[in-house]
Amino acid sequence: MLDHLSDGRLEIGVGRGGVLEAYFWGSDADVERNYARYLETLAIIQQGMSHDALTFHGEFYSFDDLPMRLRPQQQPYPPMWYMRNVELAARDGMHSIIVGSLDSFEANVRRYRELWDEHHGVGTRTRQGMVPKIGLVNHIVLAETDAEAVAIAKPAWGEYVWNLETPRRLEAERRGLTQFAGANMNPRPAGLPDREADRERYRIPDRPEPLRRRRATPGNIGGDGRGAGFSVVAGTPDAIRTYMDEYVATGVNYFVCSFQWGHLTHDQAKRSIGLFVKDNRVHRD
Repeated sequence: MLDHLSDGRLEIGVGRGGVLEAYFWGSDADVERNYARYLETLAIIQQGMSHDALTFHGEFYSFDDLPMRLRPQQQPYPPMWYMRNVELAARDGMHSIIVGSLDSFEANVRRYRELWDEHHGVGTRTRQGMVPKIGLVNHIVLAETDAEAVAIAKPAWGEYVWNLETPRRLEAERRGLTQFAGANMNPRPAGLPDREADRERYRIPDRPEPLRRRRATPGNIGGDGRGAGFSVVAGTPDAIRTYMDEYVATGVNYFVCSFQWGHLTHDQAKRSIGLFVKDNRVHRD
């Protein structure tokens, strides 16, 4: 059962006498309280999905012998993913999908794996027996020429960013959510690794010239992390192959591609997908 509440929360019915509140962004200005709620909610979900009944007593929620009507196919519970934060993902034993460009991605891959080894042990797999996965969101446009792909992607990217940022900004202004404005955007809870202290440790080494040169081409729209912080790659199948070679070189083991975003049409997305899978230099194991 799902029920929206007026203050931005969502009630999730989980059985007889049990309700969890899923807090959307901005529901609580206290970042430490939000973080504590996250930890408690995560524990509840993991315990509930791995037992026939849930008994839990915490700061925010309390359950006594709550029957779990549905059991997941995966054991002890389905694989979990955490987006945009490799530190929490690694520490809490989750796969991770992040956003940004290849300029920062390799450092995030390294950081994720080192923190995973630190918290779980070298070679340790997830609770489901899987190799921990990390990937980057890739927004892709393919065409017969680089110029055509870029011409299609640029206005679509602008609309995508507007759609992504504006409603959030307007809602934050309407509700006075100052924690989502300026330098206060997404403050970090205490106790997480200090990014500034680890900056040199995770510095990206210089790349071979062919890979650095690819970044200078016009097909890598938004590749410096501007706008919404996502990367857009636009070009011919050959250009995308070059990007894929560089992507694999970061040591990543998961790939997420998006072919329709902003105002890209269904036909444009179909053509990109067709070019992506048709050219065996791009579509390969």
